Amino acid sequence: MRSRRRWQRLVRIILLALLIFVALAMSGVAYVVIRHHQPLALPAPTGPYALGRSEYDLIDRSRDDPLAQVAGTKRELVVWAWYPAMRMPGAPVAPYLPAKWAQLDDQQHGFIGAQLQQSDSSIQTHSVTDAPLPAGATRYPVLIFEPGLSNLPTQYTTLLEDLASHGYVIFGITPTYSAGVVVFPDGRVAYGTGAGSLNTSGDPQVAADQLVDLWSHDVSFVMDRLAGLNADSGDRFGGRLDLDHFGVFGHSFGGATAAEVCHMDARCTAGIDLDGGLNGEVVYTGLTIPFLVMQHDLEACSNAACQTFEQDVHGVLRTVPSGEAYHLGIAGAKHFNFADVAVPSLPFGLHLVRQVGSIDGVRGLEIVRAYNLAFFDTYLQGTPAPLLQKSASPYPEVRLFTP
Repeated sequence: MRSRRRWQRLVRIILLALLIFVALAMSGVAYVVIRHHQPLALPAPTGPYALGRSEYDLIDRSRDDPLAQVAGTKRELVVWAWYPAMRMPGAPVAPYLPAKWAQLDDQQHGFIGAQLQQSDSSIQTHSVTDAPLPAGATRYPVLIFEPGLSNLPTQYTTLLEDLASHGYVIFGITPTYSAGVVVFPDGRVAYGTGAGSLNTSGDPQVAADQLVDLWSHDVSFVMDRLAGLNADSGDRFGGRLDLDHFGVFGHSFGGATAAEVCHMDARCTAGIDLDGGLNGEVVYTGLTIPFLVMQHDLEACSNAACQTFEQDVHGVLRTVPSGEAYHLGIAGAKHFNFADVAVPSLPFGLHLVRQVGSIDGVRGLEIVRAYNLAFFDTYLQGTPAPLLQKSASPYPEVRLFTP
């Protein structure tokens, strides 16, 4: 009898534990789903200008796309523009991504992966779609931005809106077949195929060099097209772009592209590499224009790949004119602290794979924004920024290194 009662008590304890576990699991799932869809406003821009955002579909008819599945397909790029705009009280802000883009981008992560990140449709920007530029004849310096591999320019909205609010026009290139998904204006969809499809050698370095060459020619093509837009009185940017002051910057592979563009295209006035390893000819030839390399926590650079990256960076920066080369690291930052995913409170997956660091996400992006602005103000606007001097930084997390 006693044995039976003990067994019944044990069964009741097990059932109670299972019920508690199921309740906790369901509560956790409900919490994740709610947070996935909870509205999230990106950090407000710090400049005086209101913001506009527009989209261009550009086709380079002089180049076949080596990543396209159909031979002879011309290289086609969706380019997003962020720019100073007239204030439009009450106007709805632009979606973080248009509906079809957002739907397909979420699908790229799978159901579980999507739930572990902020829903694209819930993220709130500060830009108005196709807003007119401020009245007058002011010409704005131009920046071209390249995202990291598999990413979209909109996933760096926090950085790009801030620069636009200070009087820059930024054109963010969506690298077709390298971004996770691209939706063209007519509804066609191009999914990422990866860098390896460019060559059959199996050598990842060869693939990376070939891809950085493709992306670099994308940037030069966009520069060409911007000259056409600037000359078109019917375009919103007609006569409003200062094409004598071109900056190029990017994150990760986009940062490598910025360095290569600034080596190969004389129109690049200054460039920034945000946490990107270097590829292409620039590694061997160097640069002759101002350049900034900003990367994650330099104290964590201990493996062979990281040390090779450091050697490449120092080698290139030593070729930059004296006093115009900058190399800094952000303590507590990881690779994705340079993108918007550092802002949401739900990038659990990125924390698990150690791609978002211990630094507060908003704080980290504040630092990146401040140094981006200081650098481009110095070399495109002619306004020297004390922030670039070692003794002047208000950010103790920042380590400035001499190349």
